[in-house]
Amino acid sequence: MKNKILLLALVFTFSSCSIFQKTQTVSQNVETSTSEPEDSLQKFVGDYEIEVFGLPDGGDGKFSMKVSKESSGLKTIFTTEENNQSLDILGTEVEEGILYIDIYVKEYGINTAFEIYVEGNQVTGYLADMFELEGTKSD
Repeated sequence: MKNKILLLALVFTFSSCSIFQKTQTVSQNVETSTSEPEDSLQKFVGDYEIEVFGLPDGGDGKFSMKVSKESSGLKTIFTTEENNQSLDILGTEVEEGILYIDIYVKEYGINTAFEIYVEGNQVTGYLADMFELEGTKSD
């Protein structure tokens, strides 16, 4: 009998602790539900000047591109003729705050991607997960 009373007392003690927790109902959260969501894609829109280091041909590569917003998402175009002839852009997307630009490299016949991190107007990241890149973004 003593064990049952002790067990019952412990159950009441633990359940009463949850009574004091503050809960928030949907009606109390009016402020956050009426605010407009921030456009996460706008951060990536602009003109990019990027330099990729240590490419297979033994040098560094420079890329100029423009990322613009369309109704279906983002679109990227290279703004230099040299890049347009050697690379095809397959798609542009943002995942977890990272800009991914999928490309096809004609010279090697492979699909790969730019992985770009944007902080203000500074750009860092990788090409093909192997070659580091740095650059700037302007609006």
